[in-house]
Amino acid sequence: MMTYIKRFYISLIALILVFMIFGTVTYAWITMASVNTIDGMSLTAQSGNELLISIDGINYSRDVPAIALDELLRNIKLVDVTTSDGINFERGGLNEGEQVLANRDYLSFELWLQTDEPEHLIYLVENVSQFLQFDTTMNGTYVVSQGVTWKSDVTFINGPSLLQTVVKGEQHTYYGSEAIRIGIREIKDINNPLDTRSSDQLSSFIYDPSENESRGYGASYGAYSYFISSSDVPITLPSLVPDTQYRLSSFYPDDPYFAQDEDSLIAILQPSESVSSRGKVLYRGKIVVSIWVEGWDADAFNSILNDRIKIQLKFKAARSSD
Repeated sequence: MMTYIKRFYISLIALILVFMIFGTVTYAWITMASVNTIDGMSLTAQSGNELLISIDGINYSRDVPAIALDELLRNIKLVDVTTSDGINFERGGLNEGEQVLANRDYLSFELWLQTDEPEHLIYLVENVSQFLQFDTTMNGTYVVSQGVTWKSDVTFINGPSLLQTVVKGEQHTYYGSEAIRIGIREIKDINNPLDTRSSDQLSSFIYDPSENESRGYGASYGAYSYFISSSDVPITLPSLVPDTQYRLSSFYPDDPYFAQDEDSLIAILQPSESVSSRGKVLYRGKIVVSIWVEGWDADAFNSILNDRIKIQLKFKAARSSD
């Protein structure tokens, strides 16, 4: 049983992720020269100094300015990739076998978390995407996009029902936010000798922020049906479906510091040998955040690679009675 006394938040704000693709293509998986550029990203910790973040494990603060991430983002040219575990990434379709590199083809960065308070279970919380438009903001986790108008050159099943088809020449707006995945995995801080956990005790999860499981990974309709209808070259759907979350942890209404589940528990900060300026033990943790366009998503149409996407992640720290 867990009880929670207080909570703190961290928000990671991707100001605008601009995806651009050059040239005419039929389907994302058969694109050999896809170019998607991240325009900018900043990290911000909110609601007090108790929970701090760092991109180097040395300098902690509530805010990581965008300029500190410029070097990381400078060489990223996102392409549609896939992964079964949120760790090992690869290309799919006719591009299968191509080398995939972090921070060239998808975004991946480390974050250190630190607090001197006993609230040290960290959750990703509060998806508010459905309440937002592209040009608005809200406190919480969200992935929203501007959308791209696209006219299909073939008739295909958009699903999930076989009766839900898009007719040749039919025009719709498609959203890059529907095909985004967020992976967060906990890793050991080798500079903290008090963290004696084994690898199987570390948290790891993949989250589909669209929370639309019916249009998740490896569906036979949507983008895959379009590919089959428009190409003479067959590709096979993946047989292994990654363990993906389609919702975030919730908390009891009468006790907002008590989690009903651990679906989006991302880290458990560990005591360290360091103390804060207040003379209290510092709890620390380290995570890797990855963000990518999932090529096997039912909404991974060519058009979304021209979309503009905004991402914000909100973390909640809570205290366990264990």
